[in-house]
Amino acid sequence: MLDLVSVLICIIRDGEVEFINRAGVRMLGLPSLEAAVGAAFVDFLEDDYRELAESSGWALLAEEDFLPLRMKRAGAILFEAEMRVRHLPGEAECFLIEARDISRFVRSAEALREREERLQGVLHSVAEGIVTVNEHGVIEAANPAFGQIFRTAAPSLIGLPLGRLLIDPDDDSDPRGDTAVQGLPLVPNGRTVEAQGRRTDGSLFPLELSLSELRHGKGRLFTGIVRDISERKENEDRINRLAHHDTLTGLPNRNLLKDRINHALARMRRHGGQIAVLYVDLDRFKPINDNLGHEAGDAVLREVADRLSLCIRGSDTVSRIGGDEFVVVVEEINRLDEAAMVARKILDVLAPPIVHEGHACYVGASIGIAVYPLDGTSMEDVCKAADIAMYRVKNTGRNGFCFYSEDVPLEEIDSP
Repeated sequence: MLDLVSVLICIIRDGEVEFINRAGVRMLGLPSLEAAVGAAFVDFLEDDYRELAESSGWALLAEEDFLPLRMKRAGAILFEAEMRVRHLPGEAECFLIEARDISRFVRSAEALREREERLQGVLHSVAEGIVTVNEHGVIEAANPAFGQIFRTAAPSLIGLPLGRLLIDPDDDSDPRGDTAVQGLPLVPNGRTVEAQGRRTDGSLFPLELSLSELRHGKGRLFTGIVRDISERKENEDRINRLAHHDTLTGLPNRNLLKDRINHALARMRRHGGQIAVLYVDLDRFKPINDNLGHEAGDAVLREVADRLSLCIRGSDTVSRIGGDEFVVVVEEINRLDEAAMVARKILDVLAPPIVHEGHACYVGASIGIAVYPLDGTSMEDVCKAADIAMYRVKNTGRNGFCFYSEDVPLEEIDSP
């Protein structure tokens, strides 16, 4: 029966081999059973373990469970093994030795450890944050980049719910495709969504999150990839601002003005009222540019933009459409004098001089006013009407305002 087992079985008496099975002969690379019988068993151990057996004695080794060690094959070839020693009852200095060759398992373990080390090296070097959470949404592992994104050491996040670091993203996808993880926002499995992250210091930042389910035995694990997209969002906002705002004054440009007008029309249809469009063209601006230079002209335009912004409500819009021309959109007016009031405010705020490097710059404004839907069936027509009204002011004294509507007399223009 001992010859049928696949591990080394050996009986030693006074340290010498009395019996060894066929598996033991093969394991030790011996030519026959006879080559082992009578040999000192310590001869089959590596020198360090031989000294251990000789100094400690077989009786002491018998108190241990399986002992990992190195053994010798014929030709002094070393291999990894584990050995268990048991004292045979009723026999003095007689022991049963069981040993198995574990070289293959050791090599597999070393290969696995090397793969894990390589994987950890990759995880530690990537810029994206990588996190593993369990089915309850609790963080079980995170790479250094994940900690850096949230401005803390990654180990300090272990054990925290991942949902504490996130604000639910706005996601209108089919909820049937969502991963249901406690404490986490609904994220479609494997898809990338945008969310708000909450750093440990309480600050918020935009991020991208992708969660994928990883089956682990009977449990569920989720691997997440997190990217801080603050810089990308800042660039997008900068590009969007350049596309919709005047670079000199920061006011909305023609593109954003058109969008604001469309929104104003939608609100007017819901709530009623009228929309006034004021075309504002500066007076006496060209001499400032010619005499003091474009730098002075730019400074005057910026100050004019600031002053115009003081004349309107938060729901209204001031836009620079080019040169020294501005457009003011006043929403939800019920009487024409409401638009006239805004025009008078503009004239009043532009009356004080604008001082640039010791030079007092005086500007006024010619303002044309048109009202939707009184002066046109479309906002394009109303804007043209306001432009025409503005030129009426230019041609009749400047520094005043005038309505386009025929029923408002031209004498309504304010004198300088």
